[in-house]
Amino acid sequence: MDNRLEDSVVIKPEDNFVPQDGFLFIGELAKLTATDPKTIRFYERVELISPPRHGRFRTYLATDVRRLKNILTLRRLGVPIAQIREILDMLTPQEDVLMSEKAVRHLKQHLDLLKNRQDELTSQIEKTSTALGSLVA
Repeated sequence: MDNRLEDSVVIKPEDNFVPQDGFLFIGELAKLTATDPKTIRFYERVELISPPRHGRFRTYLATDVRRLKNILTLRRLGVPIAQIREILDMLTPQEDVLMSEKAVRHLKQHLDLLKNRQDELTSQIEKTSTALGSLVA
């Protein structure tokens, strides 16, 4: 894996964060994960995360932090929301998506799909270049 990509998607051991007082508020979670609170709220609306509510406040537990980091990892890899839901359903709350054999198999299928798309795009680029080349000549 490309080291730059690895640094941006792999959840490192020091990321096994236990929130102080057992929970975080959305601003704290956003800061911890370098994610906009609007993005976190979006993942809540599409029901990828569902933190408990206390009045009008959401509180995020350590399992929510792990789940969000797994979601962010999968999104950086270009996995669609529907597939993220399927992959997350395979994991335990403490499991890292890149350490799960089932999830990795799913990601390999995603990679095959991306490679097929890449081949299609390469072909389209060549055809378009050829067509434009014949027009310019």
